[in-house]
Amino acid sequence: MATVYIDYRTISWGAPNEDDNSNVWQVEDGNADPGEITLANFGHVGTPISGFPAPPTYMLNGRNYQFAFWNVTDGANALASFPSTANSLAVPDMPPGVLMATAWYALPGGGKGDGPALVTRTFDIDINNFRKETPVQSALPVGAWLGPNYHETSTKEGDATVTPKSSLLYPAPQPNQAGALPKYFQSWQKIVGTPNIASNNFTIEEDKEQSALAVAFYGHRHQSIVGHAATGSIYSFWEEFWGKRGAEGEGEWGPRGPSQPWGPLVERAIASFSPVEQGIARGVLASIAQRVMQER
Repeated sequence: MATVYIDYRTISWGAPNEDDNSNVWQVEDGNADPGEITLANFGHVGTPISGFPAPPTYMLNGRNYQFAFWNVTDGANALASFPSTANSLAVPDMPPGVLMATAWYALPGGGKGDGPALVTRTFDIDINNFRKETPVQSALPVGAWLGPNYHETSTKEGDATVTPKSSLLYPAPQPNQAGALPKYFQSWQKIVGTPNIASNNFTIEEDKEQSALAVAFYGHRHQSIVGHAATGSIYSFWEEFWGKRGAEGEGEWGPRGPSQPWGPLVERAIASFSPVEQGIARGVLASIAQRVMQER
């Protein structure tokens, strides 16, 4: 049985120093952000959890905060199926350990006060907190996003479209990034307003002269490539895998003799999975390697 600490917390439009370009690797300090507060703290319970509620609206000091999503993590990796927009929290029975479950809320309306804009913030699902690094890779119209670490894209002159980074430049919340596992873009979540998320769940848009707040989820785990273009790093993983099997690699038919049928790219990818997912992935790769051996 795992111990799960449960609370409700709020999402602001951004911490005071979030747009500056210093110490971009940091986790945002909620204590320095007056818009991020703890609405309720329920202490801890044991797993399994079934149906722990997050009401659609939570009132505190005369303000009605609206539910956005649940997130659950062991401090290193978010649990599978989280974040979740379901109001009821469900966590299966888990091995002994400590988990943190937070229902995140936001006030409707508002803005940063700099004119109409689409504000996009980075949420690290593995540590259950906001990161200072902007999720924005590029934005339209030209000049609407000031970069390099700005989180808002102006809608004053036209409809705004934001393309996120495929992975964070600073995956670890520390100055030294050596050995840090990548943090991959997972998905967008609308928080305030009605921005439009593209059908590929990658770009996000807001209409001219409208304001909206959205969160970009980042975490260790890879998204499924089913239904998406197989671009970028997925080619590198399989190129490396099959290269290790070939004459120029280090596999059983390579010049340097036997080795595991994958290299550092695949190994880092597997290390980012949950223990169950790691077992599945290693089993699949081992089956492929065995089939290749039989057919040669």
